Amino acid sequence: MKYNIVKGKNKGSIVFIHGNSSSSFVFNEVIKSELITQTKIAIDLPGHGKSVDEYENDEDFFMSSYREKLIKLINTFNDTVFLVGHSLGGHIAIEIAPHINKLKGILIFGTPPLKKPLNLEEAFLFSPELQTFFTENVPKTKIKEAVEVTLFNKYCSSVIIEDFKRTNPKVRKAIAIDISKNSYLNQLKIFTDLPIPKYVIAGAYDPSVNIEYIKEVANKSCSCELIIFQNCGHYPSLEKPKEFNKTLERITKEVFK
Repeated sequence: MKYNIVKGKNKGSIVFIHGNSSSSFVFNEVIKSELITQTKIAIDLPGHGKSVDEYENDEDFFMSSYREKLIKLINTFNDTVFLVGHSLGGHIAIEIAPHINKLKGILIFGTPPLKKPLNLEEAFLFSPELQTFFTENVPKTKIKEAVEVTLFNKYCSSVIIEDFKRTNPKVRKAIAIDISKNSYLNQLKIFTDLPIPKYVIAGAYDPSVNIEYIKEVANKSCSCELIIFQNCGHYPSLEKPKEFNKTLERITKEVFK
């Protein structure tokens, strides 16, 4: 699994995990930012970004495989860790959190922590265009339609479209199978039970996540802060990079104090 690493001047590592049919590029602005002074590590999941040619087998793209590979990789860093996960990456971050050595905190966005059995209708909003993200082979016109639905600020759509096109189509097939087989862990219980600082960023115009559900999760979780980005959709790190970076700067000062 490939990753981009920028060494920081202060102790601690921030590990960034992207979402479905995306890549580490969604964190490009924060990786370049000098506001955050810890080491920054942006991972490309199997089948995505720079890791797209590294894995070909269907089993490499299932949630269980992502969990196993990430736990093994992150624990080799031998540093205090703050997990940042977007969308699918947030679901993965929650599920691996109890197994990460020296975990200091977690930030998720575009991610409603799910119950078991899966409470998809409660946690998500339905949009027919977004089913594209769970479809193996997709026409180019459908990709554009789906991506633009996810965004409030549509100027960054080209980045997401290119990431989608580069992603191994088997990834989306594996996600759909995981959902049908109820393969996810009880993320809500894991998240609420984590004895570490927890942060949730929600785009006020995210078309896929039920913000009322997110508010309930945050209220029920100890040491959890909910931050709502106005005029923002599903991709806060791309749509509101300055606000995202300033927020992460403040959070990391709290977590790594």
